[in-house]
Amino acid sequence: MRFPPPEVRAHWPKPNYVDPITRGPGLKIVELTLVPIALICVILRLWVRIGWLHKSWWDDYLMVAAMVFSCLTTALIIMAVQLYGWNIHVWDATIPLLQNGRKASMAGQTLFVLASSFVKLSILVSYFRIAPNKSTFRKLVWATLGIVTAAFLTFLIALWVQCIPISSYWNLLAGDGDCIPEGPPLVVQSVFNVVTDFMIYALPIPTLFSLSLPMVQRVGLAILFGIGGVIVVAGSFRAYWVHYVLYKTYDATWYGYEIWLWTAIETNVGVICGCIPALKPLLFPTKARANASRYANDSSHSRKKEKVTPVLDQVEMDTRKLTDNDSRPDSSAHVHVSHGLRPMSGVTDKSRFDSDIEQQKTYMY
Repeated sequence: MRFPPPEVRAHWPKPNYVDPITRGPGLKIVELTLVPIALICVILRLWVRIGWLHKSWWDDYLMVAAMVFSCLTTALIIMAVQLYGWNIHVWDATIPLLQNGRKASMAGQTLFVLASSFVKLSILVSYFRIAPNKSTFRKLVWATLGIVTAAFLTFLIALWVQCIPISSYWNLLAGDGDCIPEGPPLVVQSVFNVVTDFMIYALPIPTLFSLSLPMVQRVGLAILFGIGGVIVVAGSFRAYWVHYVLYKTYDATWYGYEIWLWTAIETNVGVICGCIPALKPLLFPTKARANASRYANDSSHSRKKEKVTPVLDQVEMDTRKLTDNDSRPDSSAHVHVSHGLRPMSGVTDKSRFDSDIEQQKTYMY
């Protein structure tokens, strides 16, 4: 938080510590609207994946973690705005209130990095369900996953070591030599967050639109990625207000309110968009139950005839969505099995692959 020079403070009005002007309840309304929607989406996602399709994986568990951190971020934002002065002018805030606000800022930035990173990781891991083996798309997903993970750790460490001791971050009377400038790393983090959001939502577009999907599903994809663009917009607004608060104004608490607002929108909308693809079976419940039952019967029948495939191998089967058409020389060939003879294991595996592929093609996007 920058201290204003004397000529700036000379134009400030007289402090009002009793009944200051506030921003109003807008942020609380946005928060308490988005959080229940995000929470319902996560619950429905788990219900569909675990209860219907029996196809839960790491992307689902990462999204649950993202939802936990998003809820914690929401609770902290409401506390910061209502209790710690992030909705009043800086000249109406006492020194103890400003210091508590700085503590809330440190906690809020930490939770935001955790929530947004877990949302990104969940979405990227979900792409492995549709990424062809050895494809450029799969390699790009791995590269983006590495970038997001590295950035997550880097920004989290940088946040907590920017002041030594860390208490100097919220101690407004601490020496200037205790902290590095707050602006550059925070602006870089905000801009990088927008760039990675755009990368993540743009990555699967060529692959998904190359599938032979009905027009209704293609329109659904367009709507999905249109909603995903809201995250990019929210991140852009957040980056703008981060820059404005750090470099354009000394009234950090009043305009910092905008940072909290767009932080809330970005984290919760990220969870909602990350869950939408998994909720598609809810639009076609009869077909979902039929396919889930058929998949369960096929899996049970296969387990009776052959050794159970380990979980990680089965997950690898699930990702062979598009490569089967490329790697098999004749996908239309039929395997004939004589009556009374036990089919070869390769035939059983192929049947299971086909079932998995159909499941993912129908219900992933």
